[in-house]
Amino acid sequence: MPRLPRIHIEGALYFITSRGEINESIFKDEGDYKMFLELMKRYQEQFGVKIFAFCLMPDHFHILVEIEKSIKEDQSSAQKTQEMSDFMQSLNNNYTKYYNGRYNLKGHLFRERYKSAIIQKENNLLKMTAYLHLNPEKLALAEDAKDYPYSSYQLYLYNDPVKQADLQFLRDAVNEALSFLGNQSYGEFVRGLDPEEGASIHKRLNRGGILGSEEFVAMVKSEVEAYQAGGLGQKLEINAKNYYKLFFVLGSVVFVLVATLGGLYFVSLRKKVQTLSKTEAAAKATNHQLDALNSSEWQVKIIGGPQKPEDADILTFINGKFVSARMNSLGYPGSNYSIAVQEDNKVVWETMQSSASGIVSWHGELEQDKMTGVISLRENGKDPQDFSFVSIAHRRKK
Repeated sequence: MPRLPRIHIEGALYFITSRGEINESIFKDEGDYKMFLELMKRYQEQFGVKIFAFCLMPDHFHILVEIEKSIKEDQSSAQKTQEMSDFMQSLNNNYTKYYNGRYNLKGHLFRERYKSAIIQKENNLLKMTAYLHLNPEKLALAEDAKDYPYSSYQLYLYNDPVKQADLQFLRDAVNEALSFLGNQSYGEFVRGLDPEEGASIHKRLNRGGILGSEEFVAMVKSEVEAYQAGGLGQKLEINAKNYYKLFFVLGSVVFVLVATLGGLYFVSLRKKVQTLSKTEAAAKATNHQLDALNSSEWQVKIIGGPQKPEDADILTFINGKFVSARMNSLGYPGSNYSIAVQEDNKVVWETMQSSASGIVSWHGELEQDKMTGVISLRENGKDPQDFSFVSIAHRRKK
């Protein structure tokens, strides 16, 4: 599958593929598959991505997705493109953190950035779900694809509802796809897919990365050419009020990537950058917000379920590392954390900690010196536990 530019086509589907390093598995047991599905659910909801189908195989995965229209009706094409990229980056990066922590590894898990093909939704939605669901059978991972446990095929068949209970977040998308079936069952539709048509889909995806009518293919190619000819600054369609900011913490220095109509800028917030004159005021504001998190210590109240008492913890952010005193005492070491600043200057941070006994993921938001967030604890052999937290005091670390 060729690598098309990251562009958004309204109403189109995206067939996404991501592979592990050569000859390397990305899923080793049921726990790995379950963690990936949990992350997929979390980031689908966060980034407004509709997932129609998925298939997770030992060394790669496929997902059929669409940007959810109802989330933000007034979004520009560039903003929707960015959400798709953010969805996949969050999914792959956080799964890599989990995997490396669980198996005591370092470095990249996936071979390269994900690849995506653009699919005309009309007349192709059901075909693409069938093509995706048949992969385990083609690769001899199952005698019958419907028996493969790590795809959405069973959900389309309405089989084994207890086993598929954790996939109910896909139900609306699945129902939309099934609405195109007519009088036949989904199983009949899949088995009725002509092998030659399946081979044709595979060939077209690998040749051009675009699947649809001649008019649709021509339209996508025209959009791609305009994107490449017009320059990144023009095609991003991000104005001065809605420029995109992404922050990285390396040691004690915060770096910012700013995309505006004037271009892309990558700078350290510790330096005065003349090329950021249009966003200088915004950079100062976000710099203040970021400094409120870096080199800080937060006393938080942890709130559990209805049967669980409130507990306390101390969260520390220093030199690009996050440490939870409570989780550290349970064997979860400090971890790197990521930061993003939203348009309203709210700081959002995330991290994932791994130990031999499980993983814990954190999502926090900082606004006007008040921090709130959620914690998801997944320990081997135990039921999932979810908590919320809120800050009650904080101070600067020297």
